[in-house]
Amino acid sequence: MLVTGEANRRYLSGFTGTAATLLISPQDRRLVTDSRYTEQAQRQAVGFDVVEDVDTLGAVSAWIGERGIDRLGVESEHTSLKQHRELVERLTDESQSPAVRPLDGQVEKDEAELALLREAVRLADDVMTAAGETVAPGMTERELSLELERLIREAGDGPSFPTIVAGGPNAAMAHHSPAERPIGAGEPVIVDLGVRLDGYCSDITRTFAAGGADAQFDEIYGIVLQAQAAAEAGTRAGMTGREADALAREAITNAGYGANFGHGTGHGVGLEIHEAPTLSPRGANALAAGAVVSVEPGIYLPGWGGVRIEDLVVVEADGVDVLTQASK
Repeated sequence: MLVTGEANRRYLSGFTGTAATLLISPQDRRLVTDSRYTEQAQRQAVGFDVVEDVDTLGAVSAWIGERGIDRLGVESEHTSLKQHRELVERLTDESQSPAVRPLDGQVEKDEAELALLREAVRLADDVMTAAGETVAPGMTERELSLELERLIREAGDGPSFPTIVAGGPNAAMAHHSPAERPIGAGEPVIVDLGVRLDGYCSDITRTFAAGGADAQFDEIYGIVLQAQAAAEAGTRAGMTGREADALAREAITNAGYGANFGHGTGHGVGLEIHEAPTLSPRGANALAAGAVVSVEPGIYLPGWGGVRIEDLVVVEADGVDVLTQASK
């Protein structure tokens, strides 16, 4: 198995640098890196033979030749077409022709990872609580975002992703970048943030009504909250991501806003902020017990704004364990 994806590489070896390739067979485990990371890899990648080589393809070819490998698995999500072509050409040039197979979903979470994710979520809960206490008419999206990122860095290792603060009409964009626009009284304000802890991510979204909610806000918010509750109540291991998505999507569609819910209901979270599985109309794979996923339905109305509510949950055989505890 050839491992190049940063999250899987870290999970399997403990190496946190940005440049390395893992070579794993039943006989041995090797980590190929360059001189910038040799000492770091020797300290972190316990149980791996560290090889310093700037010619990664050459190191892979030598390893395949030494071991007589006839099947080589590569991560389909982390291998570009160019990389795949170069690998196959290099092996062919050296008269080595192992079958190159795509690998998906080979690395799963364990209890230690779940413990870190739970703590990262707890820290994000605290920051989101502060967001609800801080947001006010007149302050800009950027001012609120900067304050929240300060709290995030004090709480953990930094943000899981750039913090989203979207007020008023900007909240109609699911991934709006905070701007200098002042937040108006009564406007919906979407806040989406995460705390990274020892490499593991959290992800939470809440929507606030700055200065107090009006009837439209209450209506839209209630529909989204109902949709999230339906998804969290009905999701369980063994169902597909498409089926889980439908639980939330049906509630929003029945309320007349199906066309205003354009993204999926959720995604996996771990060492990467967006991992498999996906909860969306395209989510054909079954949800495994122990998977950590977001549940984040939303409604977005151009010219007015939007509402999104997001929790992280652990998928279990008979339901989900909701990790996120910040007030809704």
